[in-house]
Amino acid sequence: MGAFREDIKRWAHQSWRPQGAEPVPCELTAGLVVRLLWRHPALVATGIYRMSHWAHVHRLRGLPSLLERVNLVLFGLEISSSIPIGPGLYVAHPVGTVLMAKQIGANASFIHAVTLGMRNTHDFPTLGDAVFVGAGARILGGIAVGDRATIGANAVVIADVPPGRTAVGVPARLVAEQRS
Repeated sequence: MGAFREDIKRWAHQSWRPQGAEPVPCELTAGLVVRLLWRHPALVATGIYRMSHWAHVHRLRGLPSLLERVNLVLFGLEISSSIPIGPGLYVAHPVGTVLMAKQIGANASFIHAVTLGMRNTHDFPTLGDAVFVGAGARILGGIAVGDRATIGANAVVIADVPPGRTAVGVPARLVAEQRS
């Protein structure tokens, strides 16, 4: 339940702060949680994933698959119950999103119609913490995307992305780091 609590906090930070403002700590009241769940069906989809993962970890046969299908039918989100995903998951628009990975770190963001999956072999990507994946991006194969990496919209990533770097294009290439 702790991971879903962090997911809810992440949604609260994304929803009730001015553009560009730093997130502020917020107290999760029952009213706030209900408002978030009502206003953001994608948060409900995240909750269903968390339940399916819990059922998978506790080996409750049949329930993980059932919950995966509920997510697919209700929200268009295909996400395996076996994937360990860190707290603070943010899937802004789940319709058309497929998340099949070895592991996804904390505070990962997926915008819309993202695909994480296999390429030529039965091997899946691993994503670090605070990874941002833009709309329509594809991350394919047994590659690693480092902490704080950014994947641009519609990029097709088929090679490792180092921590803190940005990958764009088809096939994706690393953007030159900017000096401050």
